[in-house]
Amino acid sequence: MNTKFIVAIFTATVLWVSCSHYDELQANLTESEQGDDESHNAGQNCGSCHNKSGHEAVLEAGWWNVSGTVYTSQNRAQKNAIIELWEKPNKQGKLVKRLVSDDLGNFYTNQILNFNGGVYPTITVNNQTIAMGTSFNGGSCNSCHGITTSKLSID
Repeated sequence: MNTKFIVAIFTATVLWVSCSHYDELQANLTESEQGDDESHNAGQNCGSCHNKSGHEAVLEAGWWNVSGTVYTSQNRAQKNAIIELWEKPNKQGKLVKRLVSDDLGNFYTNQILNFNGGVYPTITVNNQTIAMGTSFNGGSCNSCHGITTSKLSID
């Protein structure tokens, strides 16, 4: 059999599987929602388990591309916080993604996002907004917050 033909079939199959997985994720978004209380492990780095290498139960629940936990200044879960990712600092440029924290303070999405040169996160509760002044290239907010920097907290 022709080697070029085999390579072409293999490449087409890989592209088809990759594209169909992308399309499936975009059609079946899993995101935190106001009032939900099914998330867990508040404050931990969600991305350490909810990733492509996670065990089967985690993969069924979701592979989070953006995730984290928001607290009140009294260190309680901050439900209904609005988390936004912007192209530029201080809510400038295009809004890339908007999420809301659930009843356990957790926010997450499996939507595939293009972080390009980074995004600038903001958190808003009761018309009070805090903004991250530097860009962020990933989605695991608790990989730094609560470990090397302060927890995400707002009232």
